[in-house]
Amino acid sequence: MTPQRRILLCSTQSESEQLIAKHLGTGNFHVERVGPDSIDKPAALLADQPDLIILMSEPEGATAAIEIIKAIRLVKDSVAIVHLIQDSHFRIRVESLKAGSDESLSFPFALEELDARIESLLRRCGMGVNHLDGAQISHADLVLNTDTREVTRADVTEKLTVKEYDLLTFFLQNPNQAMARKAILHSVWGQTWTGDDNLLEVYIRYLRKKIERPGHDKLLQTVRGVGYMLR
Repeated sequence: MTPQRRILLCSTQSESEQLIAKHLGTGNFHVERVGPDSIDKPAALLADQPDLIILMSEPEGATAAIEIIKAIRLVKDSVAIVHLIQDSHFRIRVESLKAGSDESLSFPFALEELDARIESLLRRCGMGVNHLDGAQISHADLVLNTDTREVTRADVTEKLTVKEYDLLTFFLQNPNQAMARKAILHSVWGQTWTGDDNLLEVYIRYLRKKIERPGHDKLLQTVRGVGYMLR
């Protein structure tokens, strides 16, 4: 029997929390609910090593929630984070993604979509890409370990967040090709992505900081008028 995955449900609002918790509890998940008095303590939240954190907030509490996401990311890069925001503007969702959430959804949404996004995140966190668990993918002098989600170049190893890993994997699967911004966003963030293209530029910047080395060729290049290329 497949062991239950642990989901930590952190909420600054309770109107939809019970519905989400009940729905997830019917699947193969163990859901632990955490109240507002605990969500500003990221180290405590991560103590029991949840597989995924769901953070729910009202629009007026979105800024505080985003700060919590940043704090969690300072403690641990690899845990998957989903941010659910009540009736939010897409710019809030973009800010959430920039802060480090892996998915950001605005109410109302279909519970089936939430399930699909959670399963996708947990699959990518628990495995290597496309069943290459434990394998290595290389390009030039860069090596990506698909089991640990660590990238090594010039004897320096960096841990990647879920989205940084997905983005680098996408480029490694499409080397020496000029990839359009929309194609990258749809492949990494999903076909339903409708947010600001600036999010991609932010993650490209994050990724460059982790893979570029002084005195070495720049691998992740901007293709003017198109997008980006790994070459």
